[in-house]
Amino acid sequence: MSYIFYFILKQYCRIALWFYFKKWQVHFNSPLPNGPVIFVVNHQNAFLDAVLVSCSASRNPWFLARASVFNKGWVATILNRLKMLPVYRFRDGFKTLRKNDEMIMQYANLLTKGGSILIFAEGNHNERWNLRPLQKGFARIALAAFDLHDVKIIPVGLQFDSHSQIGTRVLVNFGNPISVKESIQSEMDTRQKIEALLEKTKEGLEPLMLNIDSIEYKKRVSHFLSTRIIYSDLVQQLKSDQQLLHNYRPEDLYEAKEQNKKRLDLISLYGLLTIYLAKTITASILKKKMKDPQFAGSLKFALGIVLVPLFFIIQSSAFYFITKSILITGIHFLSQPLAFLYYRNTKD
Repeated sequence: MSYIFYFILKQYCRIALWFYFKKWQVHFNSPLPNGPVIFVVNHQNAFLDAVLVSCSASRNPWFLARASVFNKGWVATILNRLKMLPVYRFRDGFKTLRKNDEMIMQYANLLTKGGSILIFAEGNHNERWNLRPLQKGFARIALAAFDLHDVKIIPVGLQFDSHSQIGTRVLVNFGNPISVKESIQSEMDTRQKIEALLEKTKEGLEPLMLNIDSIEYKKRVSHFLSTRIIYSDLVQQLKSDQQLLHNYRPEDLYEAKEQNKKRLDLISLYGLLTIYLAKTITASILKKKMKDPQFAGSLKFALGIVLVPLFFIIQSSAFYFITKSILITGIHFLSQPLAFLYYRNTKD
């Protein structure tokens, strides 16, 4: 039953992602291997990152999330059905770190059975376009499982045009598998093995995403956004953006490009009206409840997958009440997502 629920939810999220993003592109530098796999992902957009990676791959990984969200029993049950497991950090309390050894063996056991896990090795999310230092948790898990089975680490780069806007573009970039067996040597001690895996994974992740230096970060971003060339292929876009940043010099002068504002035509206006109530409610909830601005994109997605189809149904039900025609109501119902897609692709 849990597998069926997970499968249905994954397919629904795939459809929702296709609507949420103007372009959602998945790129595999190598085919995904069978057997035990650890997906190590950069983390810029809260839980939306996990949804993107899971929906972009054929594998169904277990997600490692901070332990604080598992505090209530019923919440832990739901999260477990969603294939989520707790990971304990120092900020959760020093005593809880003792549980990590037990959990690491549980993660390793999943891997030795041929499973896969997904972990955000930076330890927290940050919407900046850069790669923060990797924490050693995934390396410890890989080594624990390696005692029984070789493990592959798959670096995954997420690259957003914008972290919070609906109708933006995102690249999910799967890197080449890193074999734990080939990355370590028998004469190394545990610390050296962990450091070797951290370095290998960092080297695998960096080419898969933008990694803007923290020195003069805002100036670099302004220069990057105002001078980049837009490509439809997001792999080509990433390479172009990386080259642009590589050639950046502090003395470069840059001016913000003027963009022609797009006007709403009748179809895009209709598309806006179909989601207006959902959009208004979402904005109100974000304003009142959101404490961390970096959850904006994730919360918009989570609320959207519930509110948008709900209001499509309500509006079509009202339409049927007025027209009493199943045919006309059906046409109206189908026109709403199509008009929304048109609005999403034409709005500023």
